[in-house]
Amino acid sequence: MTAMDYLFAPEVLEIDLAESSATFNPPLSLTSPGEGLAVRPLAREDYDRGFLQLLKELTSVGDISRDAWDARFDEMKQCKGTYFVAVIEDTKLGKIIGAATLVVEKKFIHECGMVGRVEDVVVSNEYRGRQLGKLAVGIMQPLA
Repeated sequence: MTAMDYLFAPEVLEIDLAESSATFNPPLSLTSPGEGLAVRPLAREDYDRGFLQLLKELTSVGDISRDAWDARFDEMKQCKGTYFVAVIEDTKLGKIIGAATLVVEKKFIHECGMVGRVEDVVVSNEYRGRQLGKLAVGIMQPLA
């Protein structure tokens, strides 16, 4: 089995959810998001795991070829510290069922500070009601 090509280092997601404002009942964590589910960075291979189909539940995506996907993935990956797309995968099905994006913008104001925006939060219709959207946002808060 080959290693996945992640958008960013998986270690970035080794965060403490207590640093977010989200509370979970029943409890969820990054290591236990639900039976058969895993949280990880977006991977190049997610083109074949339904990531774009998931985004279609949120908004218009269009027809994106594998070449276009690879080119955009490479562009985003080269912008270190800017794009963080976390996904939730149903590991039994090999299908992406949730995602959230954090975009970190570098500013001149606030002494060359940075600001993070959480965007494109989506959970597949079949998996809603399991606190996964809240988990996706909760993951991004400590990173922002």
